[in-house]
Amino acid sequence: MKNAKRILAATLAAVSVFGIVGCSDNGNTPAATTPATTIDNPLDEEAKEALAEVAEGSDLLTGELENKTVKWLSNWDINPDSSGKKTPVELELFQTKFGGVIQYYPTSWENRANDLSTYVLSDEGIDFYPFELGMFPSGAINGMFQGYDEYVDWTSPLWSEVKDVNDMFMWGDDHMVIATTVTEAGIMVYNKNTIEEYGLDDPAELLAEGNWNWDTFEDMLEQYCDPENGLNGLDGWYSEASLMQTTGVPCVDIVDGKLVSNLKNADLERVMNFMTELHNKGYMLDKSQYDWAEQPQFLGEGKELFYPCNGLWCLYGKPDTWEKFGVGGEVMFVPTPKDPEADEYYLPASADGYFMCAGAHNPEGVIKFAECKMVANTDEAALAVGTAELKDTYGWTDEMIAMKDTVVELTKANPVFDFYAGTSKDITDILDSGETGIRAPLNNGTDWATLRSEIADAIEEWINDINVKAGVA
Repeated sequence: MKNAKRILAATLAAVSVFGIVGCSDNGNTPAATTPATTIDNPLDEEAKEALAEVAEGSDLLTGELENKTVKWLSNWDINPDSSGKKTPVELELFQTKFGGVIQYYPTSWENRANDLSTYVLSDEGIDFYPFELGMFPSGAINGMFQGYDEYVDWTSPLWSEVKDVNDMFMWGDDHMVIATTVTEAGIMVYNKNTIEEYGLDDPAELLAEGNWNWDTFEDMLEQYCDPENGLNGLDGWYSEASLMQTTGVPCVDIVDGKLVSNLKNADLERVMNFMTELHNKGYMLDKSQYDWAEQPQFLGEGKELFYPCNGLWCLYGKPDTWEKFGVGGEVMFVPTPKDPEADEYYLPASADGYFMCAGAHNPEGVIKFAECKMVANTDEAALAVGTAELKDTYGWTDEMIAMKDTVVELTKANPVFDFYAGTSKDITDILDSGETGIRAPLNNGTDWATLRSEIADAIEEWINDINVKAGVA
């Protein structure tokens, strides 16, 4: 009866909100898609044997799974896919230990909310969806996702280790994000040949010396940039949020279970002024010359110094998928530079995890898969298999792998989560805008104090309304 009531409540919520989450061009809810055909690209036998020993020998993976099939909705597949990705370590553990199967229901980034609502209303029983900051807390408020505490023992060795990060994603009394670990959400990709050619300090060496910060970052841009001769400093769409969060202050935070706006915070003003300065000195690629499209290939051509990205995903896949940044050992990355006035090295963060969908038919399967992911993140033998795949499949160098570990370690020490994209469409549209939001200082040189005076009060009022309607004010 308890589960039935939860499903009914979620369905009623979906009826009231999903119709405005997103619509197809003709205004009709898109038809539900069918499960995708799985690509077979197994790990080699040595890796499979190593993970079989982990699966069978681990005291952390226990119990049985009655329902073996777990339904996954996303715009990317956990299973091997056309990128050349082999069976992920966590999936190999799930298959070996529990006989589990991930049934992939594909969607697009644009239609994901519509497709999720279609499945929830039809009781298809989609079980889980990838965590994204843009879906929290809105997905919890709007009934897309459900809490999962009844399926978890928070005192167990696996779950007690990740309770702190999961506590950051509570809404009301429920944990709403199945966070298996904290992950990086801000890196600067660069080409080592360009660094050497122009006699610049290697950012990786500056980081090792404890001297990778806004000041050394700006010094490099000053030495390199010459837009009139095709030498551009920063590209992409991720610089603004990444730099902002190194102050330790997100635009929108969750404090004591409710949303809070920080737009009037002095540290936020300081970083916005820094970005205005970078723009006015000509360090940001003028994307208006390229129909507002980023130009990552400039990095590989030696015509761009940094390509910021909101995670290492931009370097996953076969080497030919990221050779635009460079070839061979040319490509490297570092975390977003430290705010020299901050008391800690704060870094933009996300979580490696999942939402349990409203009306999930196999919540136990979701939890077992998440536990396999946790073991994959911590077991030495499992980590060794993952590292080998980075080298063999993705073409990473030992230097890149070591930097990955450093970036993740630094991010876990002082993670900053910004929840503005998970509030409402109105707030997100304003703050994401290159004209009215956090992108405006770096992209247009807009004065933050003027901009803030135009948007801060309205956003604060909207956030208060959300808190009231959600019953957390």
